[in-house]
Amino acid sequence: MTDDKYPIEVKEVEAERINGKDETLRSQFKFQSFRLSPFFGISIIVYIITAFWGLVICFDVVKEIVGGFLAFISLIFFPFLLTLAPWYALLVNHNFYPLLIVYGGGVLGSICFKIGMRSTLRK
Repeated sequence: MTDDKYPIEVKEVEAERINGKDETLRSQFKFQSFRLSPFFGISIIVYIITAFWGLVICFDVVKEIVGGFLAFISLIFFPFLLTLAPWYALLVNHNFYPLLIVYGGGVLGSICFKIGMRSTLRK
């Protein structure tokens, strides 16, 4: 017996085992099916709405400070100004709505996502 025959025999035995049990390669990989909670959809909607709404509000705050053209340039080259805009609106203008929309929406979306994860994994 040569060493070349041994791998062929192993493959034949494996093929017989698969064919004998009516298995295919697809049935060997069993995926656990689970149902997603509606809180996942709610969290995605909250994230998207508050992201765009917060972007518009923060852009308006930056536009009030530096003007329209420089606000657009800063949107491309200095986006960190958008992260400072809600805090600037709170501290200088005493307007807490941008901070509430940006960070409150993130917290609300995260809470909905966490509830969705717990309800999905519990089942």
